[in-house]
Amino acid sequence: MSAYPGQLASGLGPSNIVVVNLPMSPYWGVTPNYALGIICTLSIGALLTYSVQVTGDQVPTPTGNWNNHDTLVALSSSANGNIAFPVTGLRLNVTTYSAGSINLAVVQWP
Repeated sequence: MSAYPGQLASGLGPSNIVVVNLPMSPYWGVTPNYALGIICTLSIGALLTYSVQVTGDQVPTPTGNWNNHDTLVALSSSANGNIAFPVTGLRLNVTTYSAGSINLAVVQWP
């Protein structure tokens, strides 16, 4: 199991990007396991709304093509989720902010 560097957001807008290193399959036509765990943790007293966003762009950039995660969207509390399909990057997008911070952790298995 590997963990990617976490991202901390404490203001409006998108966080830095967590670039996902996709495993390469040694066999043509065999899909490798892309299972990612996503953990979003708000600080005590945080007052904010956020969404997790994903991209499939070959090289993820702040101005690239970003979509909201299917379930980790418009949240104001800590939450967990997963991704079982290939993505090349993830980020937080804070849409309302009054106080506190949110941390995005991404773990890949196996």
